Amino acid sequence: MNKLPPSGKIRVMSDAEDKIEKIEHEQEEKLAQQIAKVNSLTYLSPIQAHFPLPLITREEAQAAEAAVIKKKDDGEIYLVVKNPKNEKTQNLVKKLESEYEKVTLFVVSEPTFNTLIENYPAEIEKKPVPLTQEINITDSNLSDFIQKKTTITKLGEDLKNISKVDTSKALEALLSGAIALRATDIHIEPQENTVIVRVKIDGILYEVAQFEEHLYKLILSRIKLLSDLKLNIHDEAQEGNFSIKYKDREIEIRSSVLPSQYAEDVALRILDPKALLSLPELGIREDLFKILKKYLSVPQGLILVTGPTGSGKTTTLYACINFIKREAEKIITIEDPIEYHLDGITQTEVNEDENYTFASGLKAILRQDPDTIIISELRDIESAEPTLQAALAGRKVFSTLHTIDAAGTAPRLIDMGAEPPVVSSALLVSVSQRLVRKLCNDCKKKRTPTKDEFKFLSDALGEIPKTASTPSLNKKTGVYSSNKEGCIKCGGTGYMGRIGIFELFTASKKVRDKIEQSPTEDEMREIMKEQGETNMVQDAVIKILEGTTSIEEVERVFGELI
Repeated sequence: MNKLPPSGKIRVMSDAEDKIEKIEHEQEEKLAQQIAKVNSLTYLSPIQAHFPLPLITREEAQAAEAAVIKKKDDGEIYLVVKNPKNEKTQNLVKKLESEYEKVTLFVVSEPTFNTLIENYPAEIEKKPVPLTQEINITDSNLSDFIQKKTTITKLGEDLKNISKVDTSKALEALLSGAIALRATDIHIEPQENTVIVRVKIDGILYEVAQFEEHLYKLILSRIKLLSDLKLNIHDEAQEGNFSIKYKDREIEIRSSVLPSQYAEDVALRILDPKALLSLPELGIREDLFKILKKYLSVPQGLILVTGPTGSGKTTTLYACINFIKREAEKIITIEDPIEYHLDGITQTEVNEDENYTFASGLKAILRQDPDTIIISELRDIESAEPTLQAALAGRKVFSTLHTIDAAGTAPRLIDMGAEPPVVSSALLVSVSQRLVRKLCNDCKKKRTPTKDEFKFLSDALGEIPKTASTPSLNKKTGVYSSNKEGCIKCGGTGYMGRIGIFELFTASKKVRDKIEQSPTEDEMREIMKEQGETNMVQDAVIKILEGTTSIEEVERVFGELI
């Protein structure tokens, strides 16, 4: 990655200056390597030396020319030093050995040590700070962001101010701010002359800040350390995870590091158990919920949730699990990966290195005599075939499938290689969905629909069966759009949360007979229409007229409709 300009100013170095700086840097690192070798210690390169832990004061660290960079769960600490023969360094080592189980020394160069001192935390922490697998966000940290009614712009300003004062707090601030804004993902993306930080809120990415190179490297090292990733690997993709403790809940962070053109891209997925919702909270209409509840109570058969990546299938799957969960019933899942931990059920995770795949895992699960089985995704015939057989063998089975709509479920399974009679006998119901953003009730704007919009809404309503409760539509009916500037409540986005757009396709006798003939998706859609089942666009129109979402948002998700 190219060097970032300090304070926004670009200074172009001549080739000669660049070469001299490079030679001086190499000499400093070679000297540190020699000191390490002579003293039988390990040398750490600049990228391997994480920013220091405040287990000693900045003054102590400077005087002893040593800094603590890691504290392990077993009480061992890692201490980086410039010269292990330094008397003040040796005195500090003796002091630390009396306080901790073990002190392991590492040697760093003078420039590396100076960087550590520049980024030293402001004060000693009163409590030990866990550095592997878990990070503590205090109530005050997150509450500050919530009480300040953080917006995307304010989060960017806070990150800029915090990183100037105490770089060690930058990651905590970024995570706290993202959680306060209801973000599901954080992306840290190195560019040629800067590092862009974006957060995903309600499915949309927003830029919140730009980091300088030194701060990016510190945060990258911290994330790798927390996620138990290899610090010295920069040209391979790595995945890991760590958790955030906040009040009474544990928020899991899935981390992904990917080598890119300039440096390593970082993606953090925020899995907050607070995001788990019930089926009605997901936005499923009352008439559809009544139908779905009937199938959820059937003791055997296959229930599929379908849609593209990012459409909320897993969230709906978890909502179904929570709805049917009973003390007298044994539920086992096989997931890749486990996204949320649920009480009262047995959750297992795919591990291909141990030959625990969807197919082999399902066979093992069946030997546990479960009442209900959840397979997080049907990817191929190897996972689909045993799933269908389990549904025919008296188990209730839930899974997800990538299809455009509910009508495409049976044709997709048959295309995978499943036998049509088996699909016909096993399938109970298919739920297809998309996610749209909900308008912020505090700042949404009412307007009159255009002539074309009115015709679209009217035509869609005209085909909805009477079993569905629909809003009225006339020439005076208004629709709502988002306020582009947003407000404090929605964080300046104009939207507040997301809601599902659903359709259900139930396997009636007519449907089962048709499945056995290997039907096309169009043929299944026609039967769905004949059965009086609403499609997703019709469900979206109902939510538009209720003022829940906007025409613009529905077209963003479904494509041009008008």
